[in-house]
Amino acid sequence: MNHAATLTGDRLRPLAVWLLLIGCLPLMGGKQPEEYLDEETAATVTVVGEPLVFANPRRDLAANARDYVTMAAAAVDRAGKVSYVLITYIWSTVDPALRQDALPAPAALIVQADDRRIEFHLDGPTAHESGIGRPVHAPPASAAVPNVYHTDLATLRFLAEARHLKVLPPNDSPLPAYELWDDQRTALRAFVRRMGGD
Repeated sequence: MNHAATLTGDRLRPLAVWLLLIGCLPLMGGKQPEEYLDEETAATVTVVGEPLVFANPRRDLAANARDYVTMAAAAVDRAGKVSYVLITYIWSTVDPALRQDALPAPAALIVQADDRRIEFHLDGPTAHESGIGRPVHAPPASAAVPNVYHTDLATLRFLAEARHLKVLPPNDSPLPAYELWDDQRTALRAFVRRMGGD
């Protein structure tokens, strides 16, 4: 046996393992969820590692202006009872002085996931009342308000696995749909796996 060849093989083995692990990173699901004990509400909160962000270009108002919908999944555990929510922000980079239309009201959030239309209704408590005391993936717009829509793990799994996602404007709105702008479905899949929905 060639002693030099054996040494070379021994040296290359850790490199091969390292390269294999690096290659598997995309399959591991992107940024992992964060779990913390909320000091304000005493609930254990698990939030998705990165939110989904949808955008509607507003070139009619300014060159690179967009209206956005940021959507983050979270689970709230209060004494063993787990509830699931979508924390959503509707915000814009459009100068308010240029607007003649208002951003969509948050009363209902309509998501088109493949051939399924899912409606979420804003009829529940605030984020704090839901057990989430600190902002979750708040956008850079300082005036953005978190809207909380209750959901379940099966719906979150469907959203994570859908091939096409967009947020539809209210039925009476002339605006086009918000298309997926920052695709973080891998992070949502990691959240679903973490919560035992795989």
